[in-house]
Amino acid sequence: MNTHTAFPFCPAQPATRMPRLIICAVFACLPVIIAGCSIGEKIDRVTDTVSDVTGNTVAALDDAIDALDRNSSSWQTVLQQTTDKLTTDAQSTVRNEVSDLLSRSVAATGTELRCNVDFIGSRVRQALSRIRARLLHQSVPPVEPALCSVVPPAIDMALDTSRRNKLEFFGYDFDTTPIKVLLHSKSGATDVSSKLDRLTHYHMTLNLGSNGVPLSSASDRLTLEWENRPISSIAVIQPTTPVCEEKTLNPPFPSQATVSYTPPHTRGDRDFSGNGPEVWATGEWINKGTHVDFRLWMKAKETKSDWTTAEGTHTIEAYFPAPSGYRIDSIVGNTKSSIHYVDTDHNDDQQGGGPSGPVKRFTFRGDRSGDDAGSYTSVNVEFNPLVVKLVQIANCAPASAVKSLEIKNLIAPGTLRRFQPMMLRTNP
Repeated sequence: MNTHTAFPFCPAQPATRMPRLIICAVFACLPVIIAGCSIGEKIDRVTDTVSDVTGNTVAALDDAIDALDRNSSSWQTVLQQTTDKLTTDAQSTVRNEVSDLLSRSVAATGTELRCNVDFIGSRVRQALSRIRARLLHQSVPPVEPALCSVVPPAIDMALDTSRRNKLEFFGYDFDTTPIKVLLHSKSGATDVSSKLDRLTHYHMTLNLGSNGVPLSSASDRLTLEWENRPISSIAVIQPTTPVCEEKTLNPPFPSQATVSYTPPHTRGDRDFSGNGPEVWATGEWINKGTHVDFRLWMKAKETKSDWTTAEGTHTIEAYFPAPSGYRIDSIVGNTKSSIHYVDTDHNDDQQGGGPSGPVKRFTFRGDRSGDDAGSYTSVNVEFNPLVVKLVQIANCAPASAVKSLEIKNLIAPGTLRRFQPMMLRTNP
């Protein structure tokens, strides 16, 4: 019996680098005549090991997402722990992504950041969910830039040009997608995006100097747009610019005062088998300026065994559209309702909610006899009334922007005197 292991189909030096796991499996089967090694068995072992690595990686990401669901402000610790869990060579790509996310998020917490810690935690969770979706070859949602603040919030043309030579934008994920800037006047809108400089993914500046945006006595406002949707409007204050009209509105319920959602099956078999599930859910108003969305997220996870899981997000777009001539400045009151509990029976469970926040009542279905995840496990939401603050979007300056300019000494004394009577009428 020939025991030589140098086969003509197996070069001594592979032309391309193969994963260590596959190389070991192939070379283990080379002396197939001696040991009776089955190629099929070895491939099965490789497949099982690769599957285990993917499962362990997904489990590490799931643990991180679960931890952020419980406490979004702990994002830095969660990301570091997740990086430490991803130790194998096969997990190196995901480990690098998580490590990059940690560095990116830490950088965004400097003195320039104008977003709160919970906001960063929420963005970190979204990023981990996208990493997980790519790993499992699932649909990956687009990365939407988030704007937290603009400095200054309006431009007073009565100021000397040296005191109004730039705008600064603070937020998150400015580098992932094109952002357009438009200069509006009575004659139309001009694209001035070339004057926008992305310093970091959380900080942009717009040049208003002599070689920047050509502001003039005809300029009304500047707007930032993403996918043809305005995400910010900055007033250009002229000698006749008024203070914007503001009002609070409690709109009637839309056609659907409740919503039901069954999240898809994402892990394990489909039967919780009396092991929970542990349930998380969040209902949230999302202010898009032109409208308010309602976003509902639910996750139900088996408490042991193969960790059967159902998880997903359902969004009602334009739950409330802004009336013509107005934008939604803010949502009055709490914008988020969350719940976390462990289901212990086969009954429907009413949990959480209350008079504050979007959700008056959550009603969950968790476990039953037979399959659950993806078919039975679900949530029904009853809404509380939505209250919004509206601001006129005509050629005017918002009262909040005027107050901010006064605090920062970025408004001319004459402009401030002219605005004072209008400010009293707007906010008596």
